[in-house]
Amino acid sequence: MSTDNEAYRSIGLPPGIIRLSRNENPIGPSPSVIEAVKARCARINRYEDPDQIALFRKLAELHGVPHDEKLALPGAGSDGAWIRVGDGSEHLMHAMARAFLSPGDELIEPHPSFGLMSRYAEESGARAVRTPLTADYVYDLEAMAAAVNERTRMVVITNPNNPTGTIVTHDALSSFVAGLPERVMVLVDEAYADLAEDLACADGAGLAREFEYVLVVRTFSKGYGLAGFRFGYGVAQPRTMKRVRAFHGGSPSAMVLTAAIAALDDPDHVLRTRNAASASKAIYYEACEELGLEYVRSEAAFVLIAVGDAAAVTASLAERGILVINAEASWGLKGMIRVSYGNEQESRIFVEALREILS
Repeated sequence: MSTDNEAYRSIGLPPGIIRLSRNENPIGPSPSVIEAVKARCARINRYEDPDQIALFRKLAELHGVPHDEKLALPGAGSDGAWIRVGDGSEHLMHAMARAFLSPGDELIEPHPSFGLMSRYAEESGARAVRTPLTADYVYDLEAMAAAVNERTRMVVITNPNNPTGTIVTHDALSSFVAGLPERVMVLVDEAYADLAEDLACADGAGLAREFEYVLVVRTFSKGYGLAGFRFGYGVAQPRTMKRVRAFHGGSPSAMVLTAAIAALDDPDHVLRTRNAASASKAIYYEACEELGLEYVRSEAAFVLIAVGDAAAVTASLAERGILVINAEASWGLKGMIRVSYGNEQESRIFVEALREILS
């Protein structure tokens, strides 16, 4: 995020604040998105354009799933759609919980992880079973498989994981999914997949093509820099998506659809974003090595750093206008903070502040 005072003031932050707590895209959206949105403003009195079907075609082509004229907006009642779009991936995840979980069922989700589906499961009367990560902060697939029983109806994989930034490789995930009973739905949350350097891990849709019980959710908030537009989508086989559709209504606005189409037309911007994330994380890694701090190498938009007294360091950074997440308070990760990637200036300001606090 820019440290420009006007930019901060426009989103309600005091001048000089560096927000490394929300996993936002610091370079913003593609310039072509901004131009497309400006052009669409002249027609804001009109509902969604007929050519919105282009968005579904582009998403289907991106993930290698079938597409035709049945690929329509939510509420259109298509039974042949592999793609479901919505106001953010969280709304889709909520619909998936309601579609597949009932009182007495169980959902398996590792901890620490995003945890949203565990909350949605409990809202549906199901029980959330939280399995531990390995000592390297990676999903313990063996522990997850061992937790599956006759009550299990869903397993959640956040890949890359939040807050650790670690991944499950495509081969490992494929073997895990293949070993599950077909009655167990597998939800793969790929919110940070666009930032992963291991691109093979970001192919949950490939598993959805192979297994009817796999659902994938993605967002344009991270890699595409459209957090303020709250656009997300799901990928699953038509019969599976039909069940989700029954619990998911509404549709993104015409402006959001315009932005999403323009974003897909500039894939190089995602590469620029991934490179920016890698450069920022490299600055963090180098500083941690110099300071003798343990950290977790990340494939996502943030880095976990062990700083000792996480509460004190988080507070000291805040006093200097730098916002990070106390990962000990949020996820029980003792002595750790989670720091989002920033632009080069922000990253170096954070590193210097951390060095000063720990000296």
